Amino acid sequence: MGRRKAFDEQAVIDSAIAVFSEHGYAGTDVGLVCERANIGRSSFYNTFDSLDAVFLRALRDYTATGIPAREHLLTSSLPAPALLFERLGGELEKQCADERRIGCLSANTAAELGREVDAVCTILDPDRAAWLETYRTLITRGQADGHIRDDLDPKSTGELVQSVLAGLRVSARVMPAEDVDAQARTFVAALCTPAGAETF
Repeated sequence: MGRRKAFDEQAVIDSAIAVFSEHGYAGTDVGLVCERANIGRSSFYNTFDSLDAVFLRALRDYTATGIPAREHLLTSSLPAPALLFERLGGELEKQCADERRIGCLSANTAAELGREVDAVCTILDPDRAAWLETYRTLITRGQADGHIRDDLDPKSTGELVQSVLAGLRVSARVMPAEDVDAQARTFVAALCTPAGAETF
């Protein structure tokens, strides 16, 4: 009969998410993950194939947290500009509230690895596509409601929202929180009609 694990496997993955977010892929080793998860190396290797396997699982689990967030954006009755600012401003506010300001594992990984690792791309690409479609849908809805400018192309504007959030996540690691919030607010306002600017 197999010996039961003395630790919660998911808790180790959650610890790995935190460590990879803080130190990056290249800056993380098994010792850092074990220290954060409070387990021994032997326990780690008895459970997981490798640090790379843990990294990929951590990235999958992290991107999966975006699914309910996207569902909220798509089903909420709030005006589109308010939801766009909730997405940008809310995420950045959470990041700035953390004194380490480590930010987003997906954005940090994309910045560090680019498209060098195929297995990473197979996780990040569908996640990015889902976010782009969410933003495109929100912008289209906002235009129909008279809150988002009609001269904006929903697809390219959705891509811009994604890029601005990723860039502000990097800036938020060093920038004063009030400046980060002001830039997010200014960006969303620039997408809006006068009526839309009053909604957030």
